[in-house]
Amino acid sequence: MVISYFLLSSVITFALLGSYVVYRYHAELKRNLRQSLIVLSEDVVRHKFYLNDVRTIRQNFHLLEAYHSAPFVDHFDDLTFAMTKTPPPEADEVAVISVLPDGRYLTVRSNTLRIEQKSRGLALHLAAVFGLFLLLFVLLFWFFLARLLHPLQCLVRYCRSGAEAEKAVPACSGSAEVNELKHAIIALQQANRSLCREKQNIFKEAAHEIKAPIAVLKARLSLFAEDDAFEKTRFVSESEADIATVSSKLRELIFLKEIEWDMRKGREEVAMQEQCRLMQQVFQPILEKKGLTIVSNFEEDFTLRIHKAAILKVMQAVFENIFMHTKNDTVIRTIVDPGKKRLEIVNEIGSKSDETLFSSRIGSRMINRLADKLGYRYETRQHEGRFSTVITFDAAVPEGDLHLSVQ
Repeated sequence: MVISYFLLSSVITFALLGSYVVYRYHAELKRNLRQSLIVLSEDVVRHKFYLNDVRTIRQNFHLLEAYHSAPFVDHFDDLTFAMTKTPPPEADEVAVISVLPDGRYLTVRSNTLRIEQKSRGLALHLAAVFGLFLLLFVLLFWFFLARLLHPLQCLVRYCRSGAEAEKAVPACSGSAEVNELKHAIIALQQANRSLCREKQNIFKEAAHEIKAPIAVLKARLSLFAEDDAFEKTRFVSESEADIATVSSKLRELIFLKEIEWDMRKGREEVAMQEQCRLMQQVFQPILEKKGLTIVSNFEEDFTLRIHKAAILKVMQAVFENIFMHTKNDTVIRTIVDPGKKRLEIVNEIGSKSDETLFSSRIGSRMINRLADKLGYRYETRQHEGRFSTVITFDAAVPEGDLHLSVQ
């Protein structure tokens, strides 16, 4: 396509420039011929050739040796001389009309056949030279494009082949942009394979974690089927506990994998009071239903550079646990200490809520386990019916690849 556009633009440019050159050449030939005819008409008067007839005038010019090397000698065969008593009419050919001393009019005329031939010859010559140079340039340009686009064609073939990057790293080296594209494609393939491995690991870990609770549940079913004396109420209660264990393991695993992927992203500036306000907005329906009020020292704040999405999930789990275990129609206080980078949440203890909240109901054990990964300390204290949750951000978040697992 690039070559086609180049050819089209070159041909149009050549046609315009070539037409102008041929037109100027044609006009110059006509001007030179007219000047030669003027010289001839003046010589007719100077040498008194007009005293003879027009045939003799023509022969005299052939006989004069000085005219054999004249520029218009090749037009001799096309020249016509005419002498009339009245001015001749205008003609299409090149003609010069002069007044002779005896009052007659001398007309020296030549057709433009040779001028047209020379003009066509110049046009053909220019076209031949242009075509030759254009062909040579197109071949060089095609060779240059082939070399320039070869790395991209190599990358296309590599992507279509489905080859593994570890086994067949493409040697498609080119410009800096092409090399960056190559590295990006390889990195994308590696990330895709890593994602596939992560998905496989999720299923492996899930199978490992729920294997024991399912085995217990199967044994309980078998025992219930074989032992007629086994109490139904006890069986149902213990089976529900087994199912709750399986569900809890799966929720924890999914929660950990989400945190792990969130920690692969870059760190961002996070304002702690902004997170507290966000939690209040997220759980607003539950707060209204339970009659809870959040009071905070909003004039105090501190900013962390942390994995925003990951810490947001942890904060959501923390606040969910607090809302689920807070007494109805009470006040929850959030105390922000910028100097110590600490957030303290104080609530009155109530029975566990039956409300379905928005996160995965991750318990304190799981939140505490994530502390080292996200760089915080998690503490809980209970005193005289009040429960205090303290999160202190004082540790550095580890860099590099992260992997969290259920223990």
